[in-house]
Amino acid sequence: MKAALLALVAAAACWAGPFRFFWISADGLEDMGRLDSLLDAARAAGANGLLVQVMGRGEAWYSSDLLPPAYILDTYDPLAHVISRAHAMGMEVHAWVNAFLTWSAPQPPSDPSHVCYAHPEWFMEDLRGRSSLTYSRAECDAAGIVGATLSPAEEGVRKRLADICVEIAARYDVDGIHLDYVRYPGTGFGFEPRARAGFFLETGTDPVDLYPASGWTTAAVPGREQEWLEWRARQVTASVRTVRAALRREAPGIPLSCAVMADPLSAAGEYGCDWRSWLTEGLVDFVCPMAYSSSADRAGDLAVLDTAVSPGKVVYGIAVYNQSLESALRGAAAARARGDAGTCVYSLNTFDARDAAALRSFWGGGAKAPVVLPAEFNRLARFRA
Repeated sequence: MKAALLALVAAAACWAGPFRFFWISADGLEDMGRLDSLLDAARAAGANGLLVQVMGRGEAWYSSDLLPPAYILDTYDPLAHVISRAHAMGMEVHAWVNAFLTWSAPQPPSDPSHVCYAHPEWFMEDLRGRSSLTYSRAECDAAGIVGATLSPAEEGVRKRLADICVEIAARYDVDGIHLDYVRYPGTGFGFEPRARAGFFLETGTDPVDLYPASGWTTAAVPGREQEWLEWRARQVTASVRTVRAALRREAPGIPLSCAVMADPLSAAGEYGCDWRSWLTEGLVDFVCPMAYSSSADRAGDLAVLDTAVSPGKVVYGIAVYNQSLESALRGAAAARARGDAGTCVYSLNTFDARDAAALRSFWGGGAKAPVVLPAEFNRLARFRA
C-alpha cells in the first residue's frame, strides 16, 4: 500500500499546482489548542490555503451583527485566530459559508433570533407542502437531506446571504468567500409557496402538478419537468449572482468560490447547482467539485467531467474521511492530468497528520506555480504565486 502511494507521489512530484487547500469544518474551531494542531498539520502538508467554516447552522463563528453567535465566541474569535496564524504560515484563509442549509442538529437552536424562528416562511417545502424546518433528524436521513434548508426563491434569503458575506469580507482580512450548500437538497424539495407562485406566473403551471404520482395532486401536466428544474437552477444562480454583486460593490477584489456537486451532469438538474454556467458567466472565480467517491473508476470519471469546461478554475475536491489518502489521490492525479487548478482536501479535521509528507510531495513540495487571476485579485494571490 505504501509503495503504491509513493509511486503516485513520484509520478506527480514535478507538478506545482497553485491551489493546495484544506476545508476546515466548524467542529475544528471548538478548541484553540486543537485548531493550532490542525494548522500545524496543514503547514506540514504544504498547504497554501484553508476554507474555514464560519457559518454553518445559521450561527456565526466570527464577530457578527447579523447572526447569533456560536457558543465558542465566549472564549475566543476562531476566524480572527485562524487568519493571524495561517497568514503567518503562508496560507490563505477563505471564509466558508453555508448558503441554504441552516440547521441539522437533533435539537432546535436556542437563540430566539435564529433564522429558524425569525423567518420560518423562508424554508424549502416538500411536495406535500411540509417545511424542511419541521423534519426530524430521522426524517431528514430518510429523505436524503442534511437538514432545514432555506429557499433560494426567496429574495430575503438571497439578501441575507449577501449581507453575511459582505460583513465577513469587511471585518476580516480574508482572502476569499467560499459558499457551500448553494443548491437544492434534491428534486423532492423546493415547492414552497413563493417558488410555486413564481413558476406559475412564468408558465401558468403549478409545479406540484408535474408530479401526480406523489398523490398530492389529481392534476397532470406531463412533459414540463425539465422546465421546472431549469427554473429552480435559475433561483440558485440568482443567489450566487446577488452575492457576487454585493462583494463587487462593498468588498471589491475578494474572490468568490463554491463547493459544488461533482458531477455537472446531475448538479444542475437534480440540485439546481449549475456551476459550469457560473464559471462561464464569471460569477465565481473557482469551484471545488466534491469528488468524494472511494471508487477509482468513478473518481476518474468525475475528474474528466469536472475539468471539461474551465480546467484552470476547477480545484478538485477529495475526501479523506471515507478513504485513505492513497485512494483519494487517484482521482486528484487524474484531475491534475487534465489541467485542474489544484486540490482541496476534505477535511483537515479528519486528515491523518502522518500523511503530511506524502501529501506535500504530491502537491510538489514547497514549490508554487504562478496563478493567472484577474488584475483585481493579484494582491490576494500572495501565497499561491
